[in-house]
Amino acid sequence: MSRALESVALRRFTVEEYHRMAETGILGPDERIELVRGVIREMSPKNWAHVIATRSVFLQMESALRGRASVYFAAPLTADRIDSEPEPDVLVCSNPDELAYRSPRTKPLLVIEVADSSLEYDIGEKATLYAEAGVPEYWVVNLVGRSLVTFRKPLNGAYRESFSLDEKARVTPEAWPEMSFDVFAFLPPAKPRSDEAP
Repeated sequence: MSRALESVALRRFTVEEYHRMAETGILGPDERIELVRGVIREMSPKNWAHVIATRSVFLQMESALRGRASVYFAAPLTADRIDSEPEPDVLVCSNPDELAYRSPRTKPLLVIEVADSSLEYDIGEKATLYAEAGVPEYWVVNLVGRSLVTFRKPLNGAYRESFSLDEKARVTPEAWPEMSFDVFAFLPPAKPRSDEAP
């Protein structure tokens, strides 16, 4: 039975079709979904650690880059060429004017995902997706390992450089080499171990 199902072709959608489904109400406004290579996928649910980390990343990036770039929270990143519109947790774009979000002149400079249960997907398929979309730098805040995974230099659908930084390290965005961020500041407070006194 499973082999028969695997042989059935998927009906894939373009970004334009995906938008039309949202406009006509086929896709609900509160659904946590994104378009990845023509397939509408459900996004992982967010727990307390994900929410806190995402807010921390957003606030730090917004404060540091005010007047130089725009920082968006869970904003769609359209990649028509590969029929995709993922919604990264934090999206940093070249336009200092936030109202220019959909302008053709606006280019994504840095995409950040916060990952726990979705870690394997975010450092695997999502990294390939963002490389294919031409995003110059991609960070994954790893809540499981309390670290930051950085991907840089996309070429032919893959990042040529990637490395992991532990929570004691600092990270410098390629687009702004004069600034750096503490990795631990992106992370939620560590939960005490069961053998530690409360």
